[in-house]
Amino acid sequence: MNSQRLKTFLITTLVTLVIILGVTFVWFFQLDKTISERLKAKKFTSPVEYYSNPEKVFKGQKIKEDHILQILNRLNYRQRKPKQAISPGDYVRWNADLCQEKLQREFIRDTEHCLAFKRLGILDELDTKIHVIAFGANDIVYEVYSGNPPQPKTVIELEPEMFAQYYGDKPIWRRVIDLGETPALCLNGLLAIEDSQFLEHQGVSATGIFRALIRNIRSGRIAQGGSTITQQLVKNYFLTSERTIKRKVTEMAMAFLLENRATKDEILETYLNVIYMGQLGPFEIRGYGAASKYYFGIPIEDLNLPQCALLAAIVNSPGLYNPFRHPERAKSRRKKVLDRMVELEIISQFDARSAYEAPLPKSSKFALREPAPYFVEAVRAQVSELGVNTENGLKIFTTLNIQAQKAAQKAVTSGIEKLESWYKSLKKKKEEGKELQGALISADPTTGFVEALVGGKRFKLSQFNRATQSKRQIGSIIKPVVYLSALETVTDNGRPFDPFTLLDDSRFTVEYEGQSWSPRNYEGKHYDMVPMFFALKSSLNSATARLGLKAGLDEVVETAHALGLRNSKIQALPSLTLGAVELSPKEVLQVYTTISRMGLHTPLTLIRRLETFDGDVVYRHVVDPLPVVDPQATAVLVGMMKQVIENGTGALARKLGFTHPAAGKTGTTSDTKDAWFSGFTPLHTTTVWVGYDDNTPHGLTGATGALPIWTEYMKAYASQFPPIDFTLPEGVEKRSVDIATQVALGIPDDPKKPIESIELIFKTQDY
Repeated sequence: MNSQRLKTFLITTLVTLVIILGVTFVWFFQLDKTISERLKAKKFTSPVEYYSNPEKVFKGQKIKEDHILQILNRLNYRQRKPKQAISPGDYVRWNADLCQEKLQREFIRDTEHCLAFKRLGILDELDTKIHVIAFGANDIVYEVYSGNPPQPKTVIELEPEMFAQYYGDKPIWRRVIDLGETPALCLNGLLAIEDSQFLEHQGVSATGIFRALIRNIRSGRIAQGGSTITQQLVKNYFLTSERTIKRKVTEMAMAFLLENRATKDEILETYLNVIYMGQLGPFEIRGYGAASKYYFGIPIEDLNLPQCALLAAIVNSPGLYNPFRHPERAKSRRKKVLDRMVELEIISQFDARSAYEAPLPKSSKFALREPAPYFVEAVRAQVSELGVNTENGLKIFTTLNIQAQKAAQKAVTSGIEKLESWYKSLKKKKEEGKELQGALISADPTTGFVEALVGGKRFKLSQFNRATQSKRQIGSIIKPVVYLSALETVTDNGRPFDPFTLLDDSRFTVEYEGQSWSPRNYEGKHYDMVPMFFALKSSLNSATARLGLKAGLDEVVETAHALGLRNSKIQALPSLTLGAVELSPKEVLQVYTTISRMGLHTPLTLIRRLETFDGDVVYRHVVDPLPVVDPQATAVLVGMMKQVIENGTGALARKLGFTHPAAGKTGTTSDTKDAWFSGFTPLHTTTVWVGYDDNTPHGLTGATGALPIWTEYMKAYASQFPPIDFTLPEGVEKRSVDIATQVALGIPDDPKKPIESIELIFKTQDY
């Protein structure tokens, strides 16, 4: 009986062992297959890369030379000595005498020096032309030259910069590097602190595990891990970072299999490209190549000993040892790396002491601290609309201007914070958990290129893109459309409308479809007869509503469609004249861009070009302006809209310090749920919206809510460009209206600030 039981036990044990071995074999086979497939796929799928629009430098622009040098350095340009020849990717600084000699021309007397460079040609074919920027006093660009030989130009371009990168749907920054590009000091520093036995073990280090166990027991906590670099690679590249026994066993098994599938060099090179090294907004910094650019702003091959030691220090915990946030911790961990390198006789004690005191980087060298997440989402949507497949990777050359985007993000964030601190009601709502939101979108009206886009206060808290997806009532933002509709028609006596045409601003009621509608002016103040330009700059509701009804509601709808609202449903109701229509900030921007171009419609775009990693162009945007409304009537409208900023509802822009020629319009809904301002210079058109997502009234007007954000952005970005005025079409001219003429016309005056002269635009045949 005992013999039978023993036999049964042995058979059961044998069967169990066979099953366990079988399951283990299948498990190992599946793990090995996973590793094999990933390695066969050449380690990395191709990313989707987002490039900025090349920075432009205008003649007459105010811009610091350091700003240009920062861009060239981020693009890895090489500085040459003044007498050296330059190749594509080089730049040189010439004094005024040498610059004149090189260009063989006389300069403006106060020219101080020149910056010359040859572009690498990322966006277009290889560019052999030389580009020269002549700087004068106070950071003014006196001249720009381009060509071979260089000739005077109005504007020159630098090159696009990559500002975002996605692998699938995951925002990741990675610069794939070869093992040979990595300095030996960086490799040795990493191995010294993370896995000094890397070249000896077969994926798992028993010594390392034992040493970590002893230290953890002594400290009473998990003070050290026993993972090898191979295990860390498996965790980062094949598995997740969850802490379970099953995951750890799987990690050790895959590490053993990986060591038998790949060489040590292949393992280390892959590790250097996948290890997590920090966070840039929503983007993960992955790998040594990206980390070198993020922390130091230079390629990895240029790193020195203290920089290599700092990267090795960061590997252990990028959040804990971030040199920007925790410099003392980072310095302490770096010292530990250096001491370990001395212990292993990789460096001398003298070298370590010198590296101890090396300064840490103060801030990220990346152009954007928060890489335009709302802009990227809008680009992704446009790529989808174009039907372009991104699965095999794609280079997207966008219209984003990095400097404009930085200014926009700051203007929205700081602007909302200021509003919530200035107004007690908003502060109280914030304390109750309500977040006031804002959106800003700006474009170059000459091309339709969207240069900056911010869809909310913080992308981390809300990914909803209010600049493109949110449709809100626009209020008085619609009024220029009403006035343009009238300017393309004639009055009852057969004369064309002009800025002096008198409009009735008295109260009235209109009956339609069994309903009645009675527009009221802001604060209830009404006038009798007022000139057309005064009604617009003062945003008078009654006068505007009467004008829209006179011009014809169908004509107002037709004008709106012509200006760019071709996909929006707009009903021809009386309330349309005061903005009872829901649009997104992007749609509003499209209308105002067309107005700023004197009636030339240029469709907005966030994409210039789409290109595969093989260099094939799959899409190229073509700028093709189309005249859609009368340019003379539009010029007259622009003249009146300039008065909005000079002495109308948008006058706060001047008080806040924005001085460039500009035109615009405030917008406020009657229930104060939405505050708008849309305004433009000849080179920039910008729309701002402020409100709550749940339509809670905020009590702000376009002037008090949106205009300060618009002004902060325009001062930071648009003010550096030459203060040029609008180019007028033939058939119109400017006319100054003095005080005597104002009195004769019966223009209501402001006793606090008499307006000595008002400049307006008229059609030539009108006077």
